[in-house]
Amino acid sequence: MMITDPEGHIVRINREFLVLIGGTEAFWLGHSMDELLTPASRIFSQTHLFPTLHHAKSAREVFLHLRGVGGETVPVMVNAVSKRLETGDHIVWAFFVARERSRFEGELIKARAEAQGLAQRLAASNEQVELQNRQLSELSLSDPLTGLKNRRALELTVQEWQRTASRQSSVSLLMVDVDYFKRINDAHGHPEGDRVLVNFARQLQAGARGSDLVARYGGEEFVLWLPDADAEAAARIAERVHKCARRVRSLAGPVTVSVGLACAVHQTGADFLARLLKRSDEAVYRAKALGRNCTVVSD
Repeated sequence: MMITDPEGHIVRINREFLVLIGGTEAFWLGHSMDELLTPASRIFSQTHLFPTLHHAKSAREVFLHLRGVGGETVPVMVNAVSKRLETGDHIVWAFFVARERSRFEGELIKARAEAQGLAQRLAASNEQVELQNRQLSELSLSDPLTGLKNRRALELTVQEWQRTASRQSSVSLLMVDVDYFKRINDAHGHPEGDRVLVNFARQLQAGARGSDLVARYGGEEFVLWLPDADAEAAARIAERVHKCARRVRSLAGPVTVSVGLACAVHQTGADFLARLLKRSDEAVYRAKALGRNCTVVSD
């Protein structure tokens, strides 16, 4: 038996398998299973076996040749199934030495029964966890660079607010654009630009209210969703955003931001967020036209 990640890197390997291939489990961890196969079997694995697993999630009775202890070839039949285990997506492999066909068939029948029983037990105990993990994986709500929420998370937050907030509820949205960000990248490289974005994101998150959502909208643009904040309250938060920017240093000099502020009362409709974003984005352009490093309130 062997467990690999979806790309075929070895995660677990049992003693019976080590008898065939030699070495220790510690030695093989992290190695590609390609290293266990003969050249012909390696080509078959890459062109047929793994594509089948990624598409159908399982492969049954596949004939391969392993490199045995001392370099001899060991014929094996392979069953494999993609599974989500506690640490993530994996492939579980069962290898049967095929020198004796009758013995192999008996082992295969037994292994199938054991695998089915294991699958049923895993399904019963992990169904809810698997569902939640699958949903989180599909939605991918975080920006990989800054760790802030992303556009999808913003959309879901707004939808939930529209569903649950009262008709009299107010909300504000801040669009925040880092000034002269291209100069930082051009003069000092993208790693420095990334560092500025990460540090600014940390400052924004640290200064946000518990009810606020701070998201990276794209590039050097950030969005703050501010429920129950009218224009006056949002203006105070915008001032804190400017202070957050002043705490960030770059090799190109002080960091400033242009902020566009848009306010609204509760509304339904799928285009509610799009209209708020458009208003705040237009306000950002006016802030830049006024010399940057300021906040403009949308009409």
